[in-house]
Amino acid sequence: MALNELMGSTEDRPGLVEAGRSIEMESFRIIDAEMGEHPFPEDQWQVVRRVIHTTGDFDYARQIRFHPRAVASGVAALTRGASIFADTRMIAVGLSPWRLQWYGNEAVVPALHPESRIRAEEQGVTRSVAAFRGVSDQLNGAVVAIGNAPTALLEVLRLIREDGVRPALVIGVPVGFVQAAESKDQLQRMTDQPAIAVLGRKGGSSVAVAILHALLELAGNVNQ
Repeated sequence: MALNELMGSTEDRPGLVEAGRSIEMESFRIIDAEMGEHPFPEDQWQVVRRVIHTTGDFDYARQIRFHPRAVASGVAALTRGASIFADTRMIAVGLSPWRLQWYGNEAVVPALHPESRIRAEEQGVTRSVAAFRGVSDQLNGAVVAIGNAPTALLEVLRLIREDGVRPALVIGVPVGFVQAAESKDQLQRMTDQPAIAVLGRKGGSSVAVAILHALLELAGNVNQ
């Protein structure tokens, strides 16, 4: 399928003017040319390419891992209007409002709730752990995006294993040196949970946003 067919026309994407869309399309063309042959199916490549576009780093093509149902499950959830639960405000504010409006998706940051700090102090855990523990009943069918806090990802994995929580998709790309790589390794080994992970220390909120934007773009083209 041609790139412009996958991305849609500028008229279908009111948040980008023609000049901006042209620059984005040219960037994607350059990435395609420099990357050359790759092992990714077309839908996964849309995700990988947008991460490279955001970071300028082709190394992500070697580090990203997809569960076989990850893209399909994430796109289906977004088209149903699923909420996106993020570990940082950076992810929420980084998401394009006009993309979120296509299906009425809401970006939720549980750590911003005042009770998460109280719960963290009472339970002796990080605020990220307390935050996701407090919204565990809302995660079924949702998209979870972790870009900063490995402890948040580890808590989500615990909720999946022990409490039977079933997110539609877990995006696990926390950046850092303590528990980041380990948490993503655990996510990749959870073979019954649709997930997208970036192995090793790399990642971050901007990478999570890039993945979400790619999935939202794919979702936006479902009914075109």
